[in-house]
Amino acid sequence: MNNIWLVDTPIGQLGIYSDDFHLFMIKFIDSANNNITPSSNPSKIANSVSVQMHEYFNRTRRTFNLSLYLDLPPFYKKVLSEVSKIKHGQTASYMDIAIKSGNKKAVRAVGAAIANNPIPIIIPCHRIIFSNGKIGGYGGGLEKKVFLLNQEGINKTL
Repeated sequence: MNNIWLVDTPIGQLGIYSDDFHLFMIKFIDSANNNITPSSNPSKIANSVSVQMHEYFNRTRRTFNLSLYLDLPPFYKKVLSEVSKIKHGQTASYMDIAIKSGNKKAVRAVGAAIANNPIPIIIPCHRIIFSNGKIGGYGGGLEKKVFLLNQEGINKTL
């Protein structure tokens, strides 16, 4: 990972961490405590992320086409693979993902995997809600999760 690029979005600034071939991480940037020095030029992947994010927020893109690199335990990768299959405008519960990941008793482990998602929005952990329909948590903050869900036509409030 040798490139950090900042992208402005309707939910705030995002830090894009990549090399020329893979996206490693997306971080929500707190503008009050931003001590990140971006690269002078975006990598090819960072440029693609920037373009695709703008298309997503302009509602002209529903899926992302990027090369991702996940340095995570195998179960976390399995969980995030299942999360990646949730279509735009749909949600799934932690239990749904536990079942699809092969262990319906692993709901807490699923929650931990989702909480450690290094590539939010692209791997749409904002689409994960509780079985009772409540929105649950979100690493970027609940306001961002509600915004992203509403962006996709899923009407949720805090």
